[in-house]
Amino acid sequence: MSLFSAPEGIYVYSSIPSYGGNLAILGVGTLDPSLSTICKQERPFAAILDAGCQSVAPLVSTPGVSANNLTSLYADIPTNLPMRGGPTGTILADDLASFFTVDLHVTLEAAGLGSTDFWTYGDANGNYASGVTCNDGSDNTNAFTGYIGSPLLSAVGWNNVMAANCDQAYKVFCICYRPVSGGGG
Repeated sequence: MSLFSAPEGIYVYSSIPSYGGNLAILGVGTLDPSLSTICKQERPFAAILDAGCQSVAPLVSTPGVSANNLTSLYADIPTNLPMRGGPTGTILADDLASFFTVDLHVTLEAAGLGSTDFWTYGDANGNYASGVTCNDGSDNTNAFTGYIGSPLLSAVGWNNVMAANCDQAYKVFCICYRPVSGGGG
């Protein structure tokens, strides 16, 4: 498919490596910039149907921004386009808001995103889950836990399956989008 024939949407993609719970290890040493660095580093290697979507954001909730409220930090994310599985373009949800609030149309695995669990640090609604976040992304031991999601589920809560020890390694899911000017629309 050419760059111009890819369906419009916000594309979800997975990191290739898995990471321990200390997701704040990159960037300037705090969680939000580190996750942004991970998503930027992984974008060139991700199989995404829309090769032209270059702006990225993590699907991991942080004290600064919950995954269900990404537009509060990334104001240029379009809010009226479907969420799609990166490699296939399969529609996961009708828009960013419904990604966490209604059942997905298909599982993330069915949309080509693999079968490996991923860090979310979020509750069932995509809010930051204070206290179950690998000590705000700074810990990679079994002393703390962080919530992980399952790509095998499609019911609301797919992003909060269980708390895993922070010494375990999981994928990081990100989104790729074409920015809108003025934000959101």
